[in-house]
Amino acid sequence: QQQQYYGQQQQYHGQQQGKQRRQTVHNQGEPRIADKEFLSRQKIILQLLVHITQYNIYPEIAEIGQKYDIFNSAQRYSNIQAYQNFIARYNRGILPRGEIFNLYNDDYLEQAIALFDLFYFAKDFDTFISTAAWARDVYNEGQFAYAFYVAVIHREDTNGIVLPPLYEIYPYFYFYGNDLQKFSQAKQLGQSQYSLYTNFSGYNYGYYYGNYYGNQEQILSYFTEDIGLNAYNAYSHLYNPFWFSAEKYGFNFQGRGEYYYYFYQQILNFYNLNRIANYIPELEYFDWDKPIPYGYYPNIQYHSGKPFPPRPDQYPLQSIRSYTISDIQSIECRIREAIDSGYVYSKDGSRIPIFSYLKGISLLGNIIEGNGDSVNSRYYGSYQSMLRSLFALIVDPGYNHGVVPGVLANYETALRDPAFYYFYKYINRIFRQYAYSSQPAYKSDDLAFPGVSIKNIEIDPLNTYFDYFNVDVSNAFYVKNAEEANSLNYVARSLRLNHEPFSYKIYINSEKNASALVRVFFGPTYDAFYSSLYGFYAGGNENYYQGFPQNKDPSSYNYQFVNFDKLKEYFVEWDRFPVNLTPGQNVISRHSKQFTTTVGEYPSFEQIYKQVEEALQGQGSFYINDYDQQCGFPDRLVLPLGSKEGTPFALYAIISPYSQQEQQHGYESPIYSCSGLYNYNDNRPLGYPFDRQIIDFKQFFTPNMYFKDVSVYLKTQQQVNQQNRVVSY
Repeated sequence: QQQQYYGQQQQYHGQQQGKQRRQTVHNQGEPRIADKEFLSRQKIILQLLVHITQYNIYPEIAEIGQKYDIFNSAQRYSNIQAYQNFIARYNRGILPRGEIFNLYNDDYLEQAIALFDLFYFAKDFDTFISTAAWARDVYNEGQFAYAFYVAVIHREDTNGIVLPPLYEIYPYFYFYGNDLQKFSQAKQLGQSQYSLYTNFSGYNYGYYYGNYYGNQEQILSYFTEDIGLNAYNAYSHLYNPFWFSAEKYGFNFQGRGEYYYYFYQQILNFYNLNRIANYIPELEYFDWDKPIPYGYYPNIQYHSGKPFPPRPDQYPLQSIRSYTISDIQSIECRIREAIDSGYVYSKDGSRIPIFSYLKGISLLGNIIEGNGDSVNSRYYGSYQSMLRSLFALIVDPGYNHGVVPGVLANYETALRDPAFYYFYKYINRIFRQYAYSSQPAYKSDDLAFPGVSIKNIEIDPLNTYFDYFNVDVSNAFYVKNAEEANSLNYVARSLRLNHEPFSYKIYINSEKNASALVRVFFGPTYDAFYSSLYGFYAGGNENYYQGFPQNKDPSSYNYQFVNFDKLKEYFVEWDRFPVNLTPGQNVISRHSKQFTTTVGEYPSFEQIYKQVEEALQGQGSFYINDYDQQCGFPDRLVLPLGSKEGTPFALYAIISPYSQQEQQHGYESPIYSCSGLYNYNDNRPLGYPFDRQIIDFKQFFTPNMYFKDVSVYLKTQQQVNQQNRVVSY
């Protein structure tokens, strides 16, 4: 029996004050046609985000804000305390327009949250828009955009609204400053149409120079500086801000801390797969007593014109004004003590056990992120935020020279810096310490699926290539009015990593009818891993395994030597989906566009706005989806960069029982996240079965698993393109 699965799978969703909230990735339901009321809402939300760094260019919206009496409208908000807090916060003074908004500045963040609360607790859409129109020309533009995006994502009456891509609203964080300067010069010369090839990043190194010249960390900039990847990181934060509290906002944040851990573990693993693909040695381990080995030159700037500061190689960490290095080390010691003891301390001083992994990993993740659901933020602080700030302010820790924060201070830019992966590798080891100390290694009985076995996996050729894409950067430049804004067409053409679509088939033998859940991972194979990270000669050592278990006789091969426990740390989860097995052979077909973890191309601001206008004029239809098209890892980047000869990697699949009880648990306890991995929640840990230590590979490997050796190739555009592949984000 062959089963086909088309489209993204249905997302579970959380609850907002007892009502449905928007879903994350794709579902199988049909989109709805928007009515006039929805179209009007969609249009005004888009207009509020046009040329965000200057005053509102739409007079009718500006007039709404000017007429709105924010100081005598308490009755229009459902949370009177939030309204009063905002008025008090505003009267104490707010960050002026034109200044740089930094999330990790406590005062600036408090102001932004106060504005969000006003947006969020507005009783109706008219009040929400009136408040936004007022704030648009009064509040700092960075704070306004931040609070407004979060509010649109989370308000019930904006469910289905399509927000424009972040890289078009604020291009400064995504494109090189010298390139934006060329657009600025074109505008000064009166050119309303201008395009430029930009952001070549590591493509120049990897494709033309064989990956050996220049700064080897810069080779990876095709991944780290990818605008889709950085926008995904930023949008995921907007979807689930660290300061959100389940108690205050009424959301279901079950598993929140575990999701935080796994989200960044997966990004780190994707990054490491690209290190392996480029034969770049493993990241060094972070050491408090040693300088940061990796420098970084961002070549981007804030809209104020101030550039993000560079960081030289071997630059030491220093204490900042707000806290010292010793303060963070003390918090880290408290976290490690909690792991060793099996308890965390609540606000009242009582001990909360973390022996149960699913509960403990989430409690630990909340503490390390320092989010609104941390059991004791006063005692455990905000470890990751403090560590980020230490790196972000490293050039001018005392703020004695007015140097602006570095890229690690912003979610839109953090992934660009190799130091991000350097210290997140360190944070990931804390989670790993807990996982290994709180759980025994899986036994065969824990992993097996009696009567079910995977016999083979077939997969199409895996071909990567670089293609051009177009991004409208017009919002980066000042205009006189809406007419001039509509006349500008400034297009940045950039190279990005992509891959040809592919499919795979899993051949499963079953002795019974059964509901099952399939997990599919992608990672390094032994020869690539050891030759890339431990030197070119390691892969040639006959003691290193050059394949996967079904190609060897387990009884005659010593798997311990290859250290699969380390190798598994580099696998990424591609896909997770349910199947109904029948007796005999079952052939499961999946396409790369179906992966539950990924999303495809996102429409541009111009495309969204044009469709809305046409629908309002009766010249077409605008469709509402119940899923959020920005919530997912970019499909383009699921494969690391290939090579002309083919770089060896591995596909891994495991099929597990998926009982009615587990399905019901997932339905009754949905988890709100910006990832499709929670589509099917079977009460197993994220990363299963790689979440525990693997001591004995022969004990780990069971018939319901399969490893498949694959190769990833790199093709030229001429080889891939029979037609023009230029696309618009």
